[in-house]
Amino acid sequence: MLVIGFGLVNTLRESIQVAPWAQQGAEEGRLMAHTKNVTRLVAVDASDLHAYLKTTIPYPQAATALQAPTEQTWETFAQNSISVDPVGKHVLVLPGGDRRALGWALPALYYAFYYGSPIVFVHEGAIDPVLSTRYADRKAFLIGPSELVPASLGEGFRQAERIAAATPQALAVQLAEYRDEETEFGWGRTHWRRSGYFHYVVTTPNDALLGLAALPYARSNNASLLYAQDDGSLPAALDRYVWAQRADWFVSPSEGPFRHFWLVSNRISYSTAARLDFAVEKAEYPSMGAIALGPLEALLSLLIGWGLASAVFVWVHAALTLPMVKMPLKIAWALSSLLLPVLGPVLYLNAYRRPAWQDEQGGWHWLRSHSLQSAAATAMGFGYGAPLMIAIGFLFVWFGFPIFFPAWLDGAEAWLGAGMPLMMFFMLVLAIGTAWVLVQYPMKQSMMSSMPRPHIWRMALITTFFSMLAVSLGMMTSAWYMLMDHIPMMPKEDDLLWFGSLWLASFIGFLAAWPLNWIMIRRHLKPGNL
Repeated sequence: MLVIGFGLVNTLRESIQVAPWAQQGAEEGRLMAHTKNVTRLVAVDASDLHAYLKTTIPYPQAATALQAPTEQTWETFAQNSISVDPVGKHVLVLPGGDRRALGWALPALYYAFYYGSPIVFVHEGAIDPVLSTRYADRKAFLIGPSELVPASLGEGFRQAERIAAATPQALAVQLAEYRDEETEFGWGRTHWRRSGYFHYVVTTPNDALLGLAALPYARSNNASLLYAQDDGSLPAALDRYVWAQRADWFVSPSEGPFRHFWLVSNRISYSTAARLDFAVEKAEYPSMGAIALGPLEALLSLLIGWGLASAVFVWVHAALTLPMVKMPLKIAWALSSLLLPVLGPVLYLNAYRRPAWQDEQGGWHWLRSHSLQSAAATAMGFGYGAPLMIAIGFLFVWFGFPIFFPAWLDGAEAWLGAGMPLMMFFMLVLAIGTAWVLVQYPMKQSMMSSMPRPHIWRMALITTFFSMLAVSLGMMTSAWYMLMDHIPMMPKEDDLLWFGSLWLASFIGFLAAWPLNWIMIRRHLKPGNL
């Protein structure tokens, strides 16, 4: 009771500390929450960067044209790099020609390379009529200012839409956020999206050629392109956007999703890089209330709250109305109700609202149905066993549990040395040993004082072992599902999810042990009328 009480109080304290007013982040500094969000690629020129990425990104789907792009060949490089989707629903109409045109076209080229979008370049206000005819049945996106991409070009397509902005920096942000579901164009990376491991290549319009050489990142890392200012500073549009991309964590900053920037321009200042890094540094969930409760945490906290209320009710009711019931039985019913919200008090009230009689030794017995006897017998073992397993598990995770991998555990049986199976095994063994010595033997001795002690010890061990084994089968299986499979991030011992999962698993463990105790009552191995 002390261990579980300490754990719950500590959980409450930790939960309050993640509130906005807690100052915990300021006290611990950035080292704990800091993630490496920026990688700077230093290259002499586009040819150098292209050669480097060919060796570091060996994925076939990220392969670009064999020759590095130059100011004269960047259009050919882009066309040769893109594997066009033959059944796509859109076509990109982009500025073509000099370096300035590349600066406007580059953000769209990243999506074209990722998706397989066909591209049509505009030269002197016109496009290749062959390409215009080939893609006439698709929706055209006219990307860039009207002076470079005239509106009249859209007349040759099924539908046309312009995406433009005052600067290449603003256009890059607009394309990162844009999404047209009908034609499947656009990254759709708005601040509403809380999922996805987004990557970004950041360069400057003057270094757009370097950005084009880094085109493989659009496939290998699903990276979209963003622009800093030509002097290396952070433009307002980009600053606003990256701060909106900050993701959140609940248990630990090691949770995903993450954002990452690849800087491919030597002009970008280190202060800009630092601000980009800080902008997407993980933070506590800001949208889940003062103590960061999500839906599952809220439901499990209600389960724990109902359990506490049930335990208090049973304890007070037994103390005031059932003086003839022995103290170990009252404690067992109270602890069972702690882990069986609502069900525990219902079983308790039904168990003691029956006719009772005294035996020759003065012990009280209640007239109960066989099913209610098995429920009462289950509660007697469960009330001590399940809280013991939770308390022992809490101590294990609080102080740490070693992982055991000897040389012979090198095959499929390696799971025997993993922390979770070992911890569950020792939780069961220690709980059985403790309940056997401190609870079940004294209870049986008080009821069977005339029997030899070795026989009482043996009976206490058998009933304790099988009862708690049945509880653990339901409890451990449910705990494994909740902690290892259902919850994305393994919760710690100071998290409501940890206690709530064990609370719910204990409830299921009781239901699993109930049928076994029905059999033990039938064979007179356990009493069910106390």
